[in-house]
Amino acid sequence: MTRNISYLSDFEELNGGYVAFGGNTKGGKISGKAKIRTGKLDLDDVYFVKELKFNLFSVSQMCDKKNNVLFTDTECIVLSPEFKLPDKNQVLLRVPRENNMYNVDLKNIVPSGDSTCFFAKATLDESNLWHRRLGHILKQ
Repeated sequence: MTRNISYLSDFEELNGGYVAFGGNTKGGKISGKAKIRTGKLDLDDVYFVKELKFNLFSVSQMCDKKNNVLFTDTECIVLSPEFKLPDKNQVLLRVPRENNMYNVDLKNIVPSGDSTCFFAKATLDESNLWHRRLGHILKQ
């Protein structure tokens, strides 16, 4: 999603309803859909929302294009489909994608040392509800 129409090509006007985000109780109106072409990375189905203060992108949409997405403490990196993990022993947690969400089942994580882990079990409907409340729209 973006508020900057100059980034967009093949713009198609929409009466797409509203998306909730941040502290904005009214949300933002989805008034169009388009593409962003950068040469290295092409994004389809980018929503135009004037009320946004920052550009947002969908991790699921990146992964649908077979890209890999890596988050660090300082950045988010989108890697090409050809990227391979140099050492699979570095993987600490692997979570399958279900219904465009990555639901972490913390019961499968074994605590080490003095660490304590608290977890709650939410139904899929509850997870979807909070997904939408936090401003993530599901296209399917």
